[in-house]
Amino acid sequence: MLFRFVRFLIKCFMHIIFRVKIHGKENFPPEGAVIVALNHKSYWDVPLTATVLPRQLTFMAKKELFSVPVLGRIIKWADAFPVSRGTGDLGAIKAALSALKAGKAMAIFPEGRRVLKNQAHSAKAGVALIAEKTGTPILPVAIRGGYRFLSRIDIFIEEPIYVKSDDGKRLPSERLQEISDELMLKILQLAGSDGTMIKGNESWTLK
Repeated sequence: MLFRFVRFLIKCFMHIIFRVKIHGKENFPPEGAVIVALNHKSYWDVPLTATVLPRQLTFMAKKELFSVPVLGRIIKWADAFPVSRGTGDLGAIKAALSALKAGKAMAIFPEGRRVLKNQAHSAKAGVALIAEKTGTPILPVAIRGGYRFLSRIDIFIEEPIYVKSDDGKRLPSERLQEISDELMLKILQLAGSDGTMIKGNESWTLK
């Protein structure tokens, strides 16, 4: 009850300081496990999407944040779990699988980090790997706009996609990476990005 009340207050705050519009809300599954894949350019992304999207989200958050006074308690309270960036964090993967098994909506940033203006974008294969292992659909969600007072922020929710092979066999790692790259490219295009995306050994210019 307290969490819902605080979430409501933050949602009201977000709509006061930004002009938020959500597109494709009907594409968000009302129940059941789903992986919400987002672009990540600001610390504002988490409180915004955690409050304005239709369902409560469980976030992967970098391990260092949990040791920050006050903030650490808040993100624990908000049902986030830690991940060690740059390592094959099995604990984080197990936590993600557990959250999806429980039917939660789990938010993940496929790039694993914030990507600032003029930085190249690149996706990790983890989002496709988790989706394949669990059979959970991935919901591409794009945040477009800058976080300035009274600025317009559009959130685009696309139809869910599934990661599976035609013959029922496990997909090779190369294919999982390709799927993650394609997913990230789609999200960035919806977000109106005009930077560079690295796909394998190639660089693609976003328009």
